[in-house]
Amino acid sequence: MSLAEDLHQAVAGVMRVHGLGLVSRLVFAVELVEEGSGEPGLLRGSPPATMPVWVELGLHRYAVTDIEAVITASKLAGEEEGE
Repeated sequence: MSLAEDLHQAVAGVMRVHGLGLVSRLVFAVELVEEGSGEPGLLRGSPPATMPVWVELGLHRYAVTDIEAVITASKLAGEEEGE
């Protein structure tokens, strides 16, 4: 099993426990720090492994749009970021 598949199963299990529904597709971006050098790195991926890269990109863009909408709504409501 690949790392992406392991993450998919782990996230799906957590979602089930919290009653949030089934995970059909997953995209992830993880910031990593190299233990020895402290260099930052980025790990991104998606299961299933057969997911076309354009679908992965679309899901990432959808997530970014959702985050931007929350930030805009917060600013319009006069709230501070992170509240």
